[in-house]
Amino acid sequence: MGKIKFLVFLLFLGIVLYYWGKPSPMKSLQNDLAKIGSQKKSKEKEAPNQEEETTIEEETSSFTDDVSKKIKEKVESSVLETIQEKVFGNSNKHEGNNDGGTLDDYIPYFKNNSEIVRHKAFILNYREEYEQASWVLHRLEKEAVDGHEARSNEFIEDPLVETGSAHTRDYSRSGYDRGHLCPAADFKHDKELQDETFYMSNMSPQNPDFNRGIWSNLEDKIRHWVISRKQLIIVTGPILKKGLKTIGKSNLIAVPNSFYKIVYDPETEEAIAFLIPNEGSSKSLKSFAVSINAIEKLTSIDFFAKLPDDLEKKIETNAKIEDWF
Repeated sequence: MGKIKFLVFLLFLGIVLYYWGKPSPMKSLQNDLAKIGSQKKSKEKEAPNQEEETTIEEETSSFTDDVSKKIKEKVESSVLETIQEKVFGNSNKHEGNNDGGTLDDYIPYFKNNSEIVRHKAFILNYREEYEQASWVLHRLEKEAVDGHEARSNEFIEDPLVETGSAHTRDYSRSGYDRGHLCPAADFKHDKELQDETFYMSNMSPQNPDFNRGIWSNLEDKIRHWVISRKQLIIVTGPILKKGLKTIGKSNLIAVPNSFYKIVYDPETEEAIAFLIPNEGSSKSLKSFAVSINAIEKLTSIDFFAKLPDDLEKKIETNAKIEDWF
C-alpha cells in the first residue's frame, strides 16, 4: 500500500507540473479527465453485465494506469524527469525573487509554442522553421549591474533543442551578427548563467549597426532601470513571418526585419515595450516605444496570459513612456 501511495503522489505532482504551464490549467485538466471518463463509459456499455468487486488497490491501479497513459501521450519527458527539472533542479527560481514569482508565471501563450526550452538563465520557444526563438523570457536582477564576470564569446549549439539549433558557422560571412536575444551582460554576476546566453538558440541574425548601436543602447538602458526597480521581467524576440530572407548553409536562418523587447516591473506593475527595425538608427529609444498590444498583433503571442485580466489589460493597452524615462 505504501508503494501505491508514493506512486499516486508522484503522478499527482507530475500532473500539477504539466498543467501548471498551460494558459487554462483547470480547464485543460477537466477536458482530459472528461475524455478518460468517456472512455470508461464506452467500455462499460460494451460489457454491461460484467460486475467486479474491486479493492482500493485495484481502483488506484486503474486510475494510475489511465493517468499514466494520458501523460505519456502529451508529455515528452517522463514524470520523474519533469520533477527533477522543475523541483529538484530548481532551474527557473532564484533566491529573493518571491515577490516577482517564477519565470513560469510569465510564459507567453502562443499557439506555436512548439518547443519550449528551459535553461537556468532563461526560457525560450524555439521555432525550427526559422531556426531561432520566437520569444525569450528572462529576469534581470539588480545584482547583475555590479557583476564582473568576463564574457566568454563561446557560441555553441543548444543541446536542449530537440530539433537541433543553428550552428555558429551558419552566420559565417553572412554579414549579420549572432545577436543575443537574452543579453549576456544581464548575467555578469553569475558565470554559469552568462555562459548559457551563448547558446545558438538565443541568437538571431542582426544587422551589425543595429546590434552594436540602438539595440545595445536599449539593453544598457534597461540595466540602468533595474538599479532602482530591483528586478524586471523581460521578453525579447524577432518578428517572424514567412518569406523572410535567410542565411546559413547547414540551417536556413530567417533574418527578421525587426525585433521587440518587453519590460515588466512586477513590483510597480508597470510595463513598456519597444519595436525596432533591424538596422542602424540614431533616433531616440523613446521613438520606438509601442504598446504591448501592438506587438501581440504582429506576433499573435499573448505575452502576459497568466496575469489577472485587469492587470494584463492595464499594462498592454498603453505605452506609458513617462513611467520609465
